[in-house]
Amino acid sequence: MLISVLIVFLLGGCWDRKELSEIKLVSGMAIDKGDDGKYEVTVEALNAAELNSRTSGGNAPSLVETIEGETLSEVSHQFSQYYAQYLVFSHMKLLVIGEDVAKSGMIDFIDYLERNRELRDDFKILIAKDSKASDVLKVTNLYRKSSSLKLSTQLENMFQDWGGDPDMRINDFINDVTLEGKEAVLNAVVVEGDKKVGATVENMNNVTPEAIVLVDSLGFFNKKKLAGFLPLDDTRVYLWITDKFKNTTLTVQCGEDEYSAVRIIHSTTDVQTKMDGVRPEFNINVKAEGYIEGTQCYKSLDKIETFKKYEDLVSKSAADKIQKTVAKMQDEYGLDIFGFGEIMRRQHNNQFSKIKDDWNSYFAEAKVNVDFDFILRRTGIRSDSFLDEVEK
Repeated sequence: MLISVLIVFLLGGCWDRKELSEIKLVSGMAIDKGDDGKYEVTVEALNAAELNSRTSGGNAPSLVETIEGETLSEVSHQFSQYYAQYLVFSHMKLLVIGEDVAKSGMIDFIDYLERNRELRDDFKILIAKDSKASDVLKVTNLYRKSSSLKLSTQLENMFQDWGGDPDMRINDFINDVTLEGKEAVLNAVVVEGDKKVGATVENMNNVTPEAIVLVDSLGFFNKKKLAGFLPLDDTRVYLWITDKFKNTTLTVQCGEDEYSAVRIIHSTTDVQTKMDGVRPEFNINVKAEGYIEGTQCYKSLDKIETFKKYEDLVSKSAADKIQKTVAKMQDEYGLDIFGFGEIMRRQHNNQFSKIKDDWNSYFAEAKVNVDFDFILRRTGIRSDSFLDEVEK
């Protein structure tokens, strides 16, 4: 009888279930400064029927609405003012923070996003540069139609193929903000073109859209406040130093007004730190390998000395780039976004504990050595360039 009674409890099913017709999936959220409340919260809720080519009727692929309030928790439960269906945030792909919010350090709302059990921790975080964060969610696109779905895929491809995305998710951002020896970074995007037309269905039907969202730069923080932006190309340096690098293509000068493109397909980085008296010293050792994708230097590529030349060119070019980016952060901003302080804490905890409260000033005066070792594995599917034959 006891077993029979216990089995009854298994027949209850999903007590808190909701039918598909009763819910609407949220794909993106944007946070701006409010006029009447502390925050202006915008959500992009998907119109699922429009994302399927078989059921699409040419209507809006998503619905974007905004509510102001003092806390995200309160606002997230108020969207029934606009939506008849229950909003589900568990599939959210993107969080966009307005530049004014980031600069003022008003990021305490992230506590709600981390604490909420309905939210996953794998959504991307971006900064909306020179525009409101809500504008980013309103731009329609031919691919995936929804701005959030398009951008999340775009950033992942960018990270894997070129290295223009720091691959920052909410847990990564929280970890960087709370570390004693590292400042946080986030990608920044801009909306180019006519924002009003970009928020219409017609925008995604044009061969050349009236408005698009572009990945523009790398934003960096000082504690909780946005401090500035670096060119997008510097994101690759960030990935190299933090050992998160995947793939990229480098252009190196191989002659007078002649260039070659080299594809780097594998890279590992080891950073060693030490204290030279009261001055930290960082030794960045990068080992990479790749192949030639294209060359304007018409020399035979089946000779060892030619391989060596390309290896030296790439090694020097990449090392110079890393050195310049680190020097820029030291001289212009004095902010350690690369985590050298965190590495020193792990390698020399006793020394770091004495200077951790003023780490950025020590970082600004640190000595940086870069050793980049590139190995050229192959030259593509041919040795000699056909242009060499044309010259003959």
